[in-house]
Amino acid sequence: MPSLGRVKTSLVTPGALLLALPPLLGACAHDTYQPAPARVEAPTGQVAFEDCELVEGGSVPSDFPRGSLAAAGPGEHKLACGLSAQLAALGEPSLFPVPQTAEVYRVLWLRFDGHPVSVRFERQGATGQVRGAQTSGKGFAAPGDLLEEASSALSPEAAKDLLTRVEAARFWGPPSPPPAEVQIAERGSTWVFEGVRGGQYRVRVFQRETLARDPAYSALARALVGGSGLHIQGAVY
Repeated sequence: MPSLGRVKTSLVTPGALLLALPPLLGACAHDTYQPAPARVEAPTGQVAFEDCELVEGGSVPSDFPRGSLAAAGPGEHKLACGLSAQLAALGEPSLFPVPQTAEVYRVLWLRFDGHPVSVRFERQGATGQVRGAQTSGKGFAAPGDLLEEASSALSPEAAKDLLTRVEAARFWGPPSPPPAEVQIAERGSTWVFEGVRGGQYRVRVFQRETLARDPAYSALARALVGGSGLHIQGAVY
């Protein structure tokens, strides 16, 4: 887990959500004991998780259930592991196993010319908590180091505003089959929305062009990023 950066805590109101977004050590001469890399077990349940190989050896389960991003296959597996690596660098946990009582929403925003950003909103009764983070990476390339982290408590009004935007986006409408494949654009941006509510999990992936054609999801994306407290450089697209 990367070390945590600067943490800010503040109370966020609805108006604030709509503000403009602006080497390893040398090896010893003798052979040292190297334990076998630990394998992290995937959560149990009806969904299946594939392993993602780690650069340093060993493996961890993907954060995304098999077949949730696109039709199950090598392409979807590569995408899921790439996104999982970005979330890990951002200090984000897996949303599994899905708790029955929690309501959580998260967006992962990747830009070809900007730092990866994640924003997670956890509902807490009438209020909520938002955690934002960004790393020093660029786009879908190798994850960078944690650059900034911000945590904010939401007022009841701000939490209600976000939940209203979730409903407007019909996030919990009838699920549609995942696409045959998801192409990550070399330029532009990719938005990955995840949600957990009542023991259910949903994920939606948008490219810049498709998000621009969906005003409700576009508004939700901007509200989440705008309420994160992060210092975003460049345009939100």
